[in-house]
Amino acid sequence: MEKAKPKHALVMVLGDLGRSPRMQYHALSLLEHGHYVSLVGYAGEGLIPPLQNALATSTSPEIGEASCSFRGHLHVLRMDPYQPPRNNILCRILYYPLRLASLLYCVIYTLWVQFNHTTHTELPVDVILVQNPPSVPTLLLAYMFCIWNGILRRHRPRFVIDWHNLGHTMFDLPNSRASFLSKTSQKSLRAFVKVYEYTMASLADAHLCVTQAMEGWLGENFGVHGRHVRVVYDKPPLLFCPTRVKEQHELCRRLNLEDQDGVSQWMYNMEQTLFTQAVTKNGEITSVELRCNRPALLVSSTSWTPDEDFSILLEALDILQSKVQRNLSAVTQQNVLSFPRVLVLVTGKGPQKEQYVPLLDEFNRTHPSIKIFTLWLEAVDYPKLLGCATLGISLHTSTSGLDLPMKVLDMFGCQVPVCAIGFDCVAELVKDGVNGRIFQNGDELANQLFDLLKGYPNKEGGGSELEKYKLNIRGMKRWKENWEESAQDLIVGE
Repeated sequence: MEKAKPKHALVMVLGDLGRSPRMQYHALSLLEHGHYVSLVGYAGEGLIPPLQNALATSTSPEIGEASCSFRGHLHVLRMDPYQPPRNNILCRILYYPLRLASLLYCVIYTLWVQFNHTTHTELPVDVILVQNPPSVPTLLLAYMFCIWNGILRRHRPRFVIDWHNLGHTMFDLPNSRASFLSKTSQKSLRAFVKVYEYTMASLADAHLCVTQAMEGWLGENFGVHGRHVRVVYDKPPLLFCPTRVKEQHELCRRLNLEDQDGVSQWMYNMEQTLFTQAVTKNGEITSVELRCNRPALLVSSTSWTPDEDFSILLEALDILQSKVQRNLSAVTQQNVLSFPRVLVLVTGKGPQKEQYVPLLDEFNRTHPSIKIFTLWLEAVDYPKLLGCATLGISLHTSTSGLDLPMKVLDMFGCQVPVCAIGFDCVAELVKDGVNGRIFQNGDELANQLFDLLKGYPNKEGGGSELEKYKLNIRGMKRWKENWEESAQDLIVGE
């Protein structure tokens, strides 16, 4: 049987490539199947380690054969669009026109000028895979790129949209206190983007959706349905897995979590981290084991945006502290409550982070047995931290009600159960009482945390419930298998 000819895929996202995991996973899968990939997006955070290795292989072939198994080649083009200020009325009026002009320039220059000087130029593009949102101007320019190549090279690339959400829902609805002019302009902008998305959807050759709810909505409202529309659920790649005890010990040493205010007294000697301890013999470390009195580690990954109400977590932790104290004072010698200290680590960057930092500092001063800290991790350390966690917390809600929090999949890949805030389609991912819990407010989350963590790290009490959830998570399908079954033929063609 003749070997299939490699394709050239242009994978594009109008956002930070390092913070666009699903598009990176698409690129990785294409590379693993021997295709050429041009990855286009904003400058910013580093790529996931497998793509970093592939990039090194592509730029320095002489060092790549032994270190990378990819038969394809990767080229990355990063854009750095102008971010207009919004510090006065005039700037806010001009923000969208200036921002649009900047994006138009960056995308046009990247696709029509810079792209022609890449190592893949001699290979015509077979498919352009675009993340939506952002919709404007990405979808239109990607479609124009396909038409241009069809005319110039007589080889029109396929135009595939990966629907992560709906672009028009990213524009805020006006609040009741807004002026008439502001309300009118916001409603008009949102309506224009919806019509724009509808038009562009009809021009695409194929569509990938993150949920069944998204697929149904596109069919009902945009007339997009049929064999060229398919649900491709987010799934964790193999790099997300439980972290071995020795790696936990090394990670904790490297992150210096013990240096955070208020947690140093949770340790007893220098051979310990918050979660592990070295076993020594004749002054030498022979092994590393988990501490029997280690705190519970809760991890929440957030982009610090308005669709993730972080105050819910603070409220829940405050209620949890009070609930533990009440139960401790009520127990007798025959009925002893065992409840661990709790360390909450919040990863990520975003616009609302700074407003919460003082609130976190105040919380830590008044809660001796529950501490919450923020940190930003390199791509190589993020999966390792999740693999150490006792429980994940998801505060993600959807602007459309049609997408799912991808970071929950990362946690599931590490066999970490998740408590997730409820919204329309979250049950497609988090099954209440099966692989986690669903809550609606801080009080419900506090009760769930109390029930799940009491008795931890022993298996009795809530610990047994966590173990049940972990067992239900094990064996879940990974990104590679899911992509091959659901996405491969739609992206690269039959």
